Amino acid sequence: MIEEAQSAIIEALEDIADVKTVGVWQGDIDDLVKMPQRLPALHVIYQGADFEEIKTAGADTPGHAMDFLIVLVGKNVKSRQEGAASCYAVIEGVRTALIGLRIYGDMLWPIKEDLLFAEGGILVYGLNYRLGNLLVE
Repeated sequence: MIEEAQSAIIEALEDIADVKTVGVWQGDIDDLVKMPQRLPALHVIYQGADFEEIKTAGADTPGHAMDFLIVLVGKNVKSRQEGAASCYAVIEGVRTALIGLRIYGDMLWPIKEDLLFAEGGILVYGLNYRLGNLLVE
């Protein structure tokens, strides 16, 4: 299910205007920033899952929620302000594409958005999303 969820997220991200690269990434964010790529770029990283506590004996499929990090890499050589503005448009595009996206009956939901890196016109944002209906007590 992880690969299918990741593929569905990538497919939704590919429809965002002005994004030139969409793909999967496994590795350090620092390496991602150094990698040659067409910008702005979105990379999906599976971060793991949280599982429910066992509630009934005999249950063989624990409920869980999967976390995905979408890394936005943007660059603007003119100014950091213009780079930030173009990143904001992509962030809003990600929200539109992913909030409420249904994958196998579960819903994708935002958790957090962070500025991870800003240097020399390059801006990197981390957009955290969770798939599942776990942690409802």
